[in-house]
Amino acid sequence: MKGMRRASLVLAATVLIVVGLAGAGFGQSASPDEKITFRVGLQNDIVSPNPFKACCSAEYEMMLLNYNMLFGFKREDLTPVPELATECTPSSDAMTYTCNIRDDVMWHDGEQLTSRDIAFTYRFIIDNELSVFTDYLPYNPTFETPDDTTLIWKSEEPTFAPTLPPYIPIIPEHIWAPLDGKPAKQIKGFENIPAVGSGPFQLVEWEPDQFFRMEARPGNLFGTSTIDEVVYQIFQNKEAEVQALRAGQIDYAYDLSPTLYKSLQGVENIKTLHDSPSYYTNFAWNFGGQGPDADPHPAIHDLALRQAVAHATDKQAIVDVVWQGAALTGDSILKPSNGFWYLDIPQADEYDFNIDEANQILDDGGYTERTPDGIRIDPKSGEPLSFDILPVTDQEGATETAELMKGWMEQIGIEFKLRPVSESKAYVEWEAGTFDAYLWSWGGDPDPDFNMSIYITSQCLGWSDGCYSNKTLDDLYAEQRTTFDKDERKQVVDEFQRVAYEEVPEMVLAYPQILSAYRTDRFEGYVRSPADGSPIFAWRVDSYMNLKPVTAATEDSGGGVSAGPWLIGIAVGGLALAAGAVIMKRRRSEEDEA
Repeated sequence: MKGMRRASLVLAATVLIVVGLAGAGFGQSASPDEKITFRVGLQNDIVSPNPFKACCSAEYEMMLLNYNMLFGFKREDLTPVPELATECTPSSDAMTYTCNIRDDVMWHDGEQLTSRDIAFTYRFIIDNELSVFTDYLPYNPTFETPDDTTLIWKSEEPTFAPTLPPYIPIIPEHIWAPLDGKPAKQIKGFENIPAVGSGPFQLVEWEPDQFFRMEARPGNLFGTSTIDEVVYQIFQNKEAEVQALRAGQIDYAYDLSPTLYKSLQGVENIKTLHDSPSYYTNFAWNFGGQGPDADPHPAIHDLALRQAVAHATDKQAIVDVVWQGAALTGDSILKPSNGFWYLDIPQADEYDFNIDEANQILDDGGYTERTPDGIRIDPKSGEPLSFDILPVTDQEGATETAELMKGWMEQIGIEFKLRPVSESKAYVEWEAGTFDAYLWSWGGDPDPDFNMSIYITSQCLGWSDGCYSNKTLDDLYAEQRTTFDKDERKQVVDEFQRVAYEEVPEMVLAYPQILSAYRTDRFEGYVRSPADGSPIFAWRVDSYMNLKPVTAATEDSGGGVSAGPWLIGIAVGGLALAAGAVIMKRRRSEEDEA
């Protein structure tokens, strides 16, 4: 915490110094010898430059730029497109895939990338049980490389995993091989700077809680960028981030609060933009089992208790008060942006906001005795229904939402003791299991598999929020992984969403929009991925490759991405990912500049 506070003081001082100079060099071309730097403001730093410690959006953006994957995502609808593989052809039983690998990709250090690097990456993850990526490699696969441009993926059961696609950055064998077989702690402790990859940019510098810097690398799959480097500047709070944008210290301010977003609307040389909801905020219960120190309240295992809390949570008020309308009320553990796979829980089946119903459920469940302070008592353990709740302060809206929930719970005889923690502290609590519930968020992949995996038993201390275990969900998850007909798989995925909603291992509270802003007098050429998505922190590198400095002749403070209506209409059904394997050839569509 001391380091974070010191960084914010430096940034605040820099903002004050820069205010008087803001705009002096804007709208002009850089000299031939001057670096073209794109500066992005963030509140959350990377946890680590090591891919095997990745958790959150900053790390995934870094990996997207630094590495390549077997397959990428099509801009229009996020369906898979070739990246390192030009095609993957399945056998008739879908247990063997033969993938043709490009022969023109180089690592940042000049070594050739071959099929052997891809096979090494996948084996490295499986053999060393690196849980952050293991679910992308189901059914004990093996990998053969008869030559530098051929990868043969064999599975013990039929699978479409190779073309799902696996969201796994391919790492160089010659860098990581010395760590193969070492303890996971040693693997995750590898510093990895500079991070040798094959992507269009390379992580070359990281000052924790201050910034991380990525330099452009020529000869990558996506061409040559105009910008020479990207610097992600870390701010302790979003107010300082907005000040830096106004002052011209940064070019792009990512993930703002609704209040700060509105404060920038109409400001000269600044454009505000919002993206369709691509993540959800959640209230996740802890069921214990992480280790000897795990101590969640025993009443959490009672479905009636969880249902009562659900009925006592006013999601519309959360949208109106916390998000000021810039969100949708939450229900399913998938997101509207998952399109075809998303199940909008029917209103008749939802846990509507009903304090009387919540009280009745608790009465019927035997929670009738109370402490002198009016807190209900668990009839089985004798413990008051007093819960240790962690709002993750780095998560936009978590603290405000927790305060609202605390007030609603008082009306049904439940006490929420709020203990706000930073994201780094939350990871410590999560691993130890020393909390009752937390308020955080989830993103996920275009395909539903990842979000579903969060709720299966085997993900305790993997991706699971609180080590929830439910055999029905385990079975449904396994079934959808081998259901090749898209419509039939959809039925299984829908049932999974229904069960997860009914059992309330967590509550999906809201699907917020990402609210951002950028300077129009610095760069042009932003590209959204998909069309209603984000220009950066998306699924593709288009904006980074397409950005160009604004010249004095082309400067236009009214240009850029349209602010549009406050909330975008979302069409369900547009993101159907092919469940079977097909031969796909790279096809670049004409880029729509935002």
